[in-house]
Amino acid sequence: MKLYRLYSNRDDVFQAVQFNRGLSAVMAEIRVPANRQLDTHNLGKTTIGELLDFCLLRGKNQDFFLYKHGERFADYTFYLEVQLPDGRFLTLARPVTPGSRVSFALSEAPLRDVTTLDSSFQWDHVGVAFDRARLLLDGYLSLDVLQPWHFRKLVGYLIRSQRDYQDVFQLGKFSGKHQEWKPFVGHLLGLSPQPVINLYSKREELAEVNAALATLTREWGGDDVDASVVDGLISVKRREIETRTASLDSFDFYEVDLRLTAEVVEGAEQSISALNDESYRLAQLMQRISESIAGEQVVFRPREAERLFNEAGVVFGEQIKRDYNQLVAFNQAITNERREALQQQLARAQQRAAEIRSELDRLNDDRARSLEFLRESDALVKYKELSRELATLQGELSALEARRSAASRLLELRRSARALQEEFGHLETQVESEIEELSADEGSRFGRLRRYFTEIVYEVLGQNALIAIRVNSQGGLEFTAEFIGDAGNATSGDRGTSYRKLLCIAFDLAMLRAYSDVTFPRFVYHDGALEQLEPRKREKLIGVLREYDRLGFQPVISLLDSDLPAPLGSSPSTLSAGDVVLTLHDEGASGRLFRDESW
Repeated sequence: MKLYRLYSNRDDVFQAVQFNRGLSAVMAEIRVPANRQLDTHNLGKTTIGELLDFCLLRGKNQDFFLYKHGERFADYTFYLEVQLPDGRFLTLARPVTPGSRVSFALSEAPLRDVTTLDSSFQWDHVGVAFDRARLLLDGYLSLDVLQPWHFRKLVGYLIRSQRDYQDVFQLGKFSGKHQEWKPFVGHLLGLSPQPVINLYSKREELAEVNAALATLTREWGGDDVDASVVDGLISVKRREIETRTASLDSFDFYEVDLRLTAEVVEGAEQSISALNDESYRLAQLMQRISESIAGEQVVFRPREAERLFNEAGVVFGEQIKRDYNQLVAFNQAITNERREALQQQLARAQQRAAEIRSELDRLNDDRARSLEFLRESDALVKYKELSRELATLQGELSALEARRSAASRLLELRRSARALQEEFGHLETQVESEIEELSADEGSRFGRLRRYFTEIVYEVLGQNALIAIRVNSQGGLEFTAEFIGDAGNATSGDRGTSYRKLLCIAFDLAMLRAYSDVTFPRFVYHDGALEQLEPRKREKLIGVLREYDRLGFQPVISLLDSDLPAPLGSSPSTLSAGDVVLTLHDEGASGRLFRDESW
């Protein structure tokens, strides 16, 4: 796969990039003298790499500039046309909104700009969901050699940003666990993938078991939890419980008596209290009835009323006297009937009061006897003591059983750890053996990659460097890229940022060449490739890039015009005008990648 063209639906703002089949350069010219001292110029040369990554289905991230400035780019769609290994061309269309839909168009010849095609043009796949789009692109690229990984795992080595120059093998995005990237790098270097994947998987399992073992050991106060000793203690404790239980069982009938006696006391207390309440209510009732009976008398006397009326000169008529006498007679009859009812109620109350006094006498006697029994019973004291001892023993037994469970778990974890350690050791041996075999074989993929890497570094710097793989003491892969000293020994340092960047560039180019015999990408993009190198070393690196161009690869670099070892086209050791696929400058918005206000 090679890059062909990068463009957008906004050609009035975004400058399209038509890549060369070989060496391609995106150059930023600093025309304003005051800007030459700046570290950042915001012209867009670095953004080219980011957009290539985006079109090659980088995941959506709100920190990415297209989404960080979402309102500015919401209506953009970016297109990347690439040439496939079989010679056909594939155009990917990815709109910024929503950013999770991708369209594909396959063609025998370059389409160059699908935005200019008429309505008869049809996409092969339109608005494909993101995960499926990645699967489709995997199929188009046919990178079977990467299995079981997909093409996105490789993109970081094909598009090196500035933050990816810190380490030859560990990219900036590889900040997670080692098993997430080291098996893939090992595979790139020629190792069989499955043994390395299994090695890291087994190491993870072993780490988890050891962590659980350490936690359990710490919780139980050491690793000397002996199951046989705990079993002995459990046996002793169970025997003591059986003894105490038997002692309690021998008190069966007396226990019932004690329980019933206690219930009698408790029941008697409740009954006495209730009867006392009822007795009090009856006494109050009887008093009210007696007062009611005594107070029911007719106090109006007609004769005396007549005399008082005569003295007052008022005629007390016979009719009034007769009517009132009848009323008094009626009232007297009612009063007699009510008195009779009250007397009957009083008699019942008096009878119930007598019954209550008798019941209270009995209950008080029962309570007194029961309390005396409870106070004087030594057996109850012993029963309570045995019950407490039994409860304590049962609690201790539960603790011992929990300790026995922990001991079983410890034994299980130890057995698992030993088994995993053995399997891990076999995998270590298998991987170490393959590393040794690959390293000794100059014709292996690793042997060829190492040779190309060394050749590039020597060509540019005049010094030898090597890459190596080994299994470290923790059972993980360790990759090194080091310079060779005069005595033939590997030096510890990478000799500064510019040299470390060169090691990264050398590795990426060597990787392309080492995979030239299979379907594999043929391009690599390096942002700021010539920065911080001395002029002579820049010339040498340009020479290496031209050599890889002649070998059929497509090195793409971005640079400032001041990074050129000599003016553009002035000598064979510098870039020519034909190498530059896009020129940016700092004289206003027209010189930026996005011909608009900077963000």
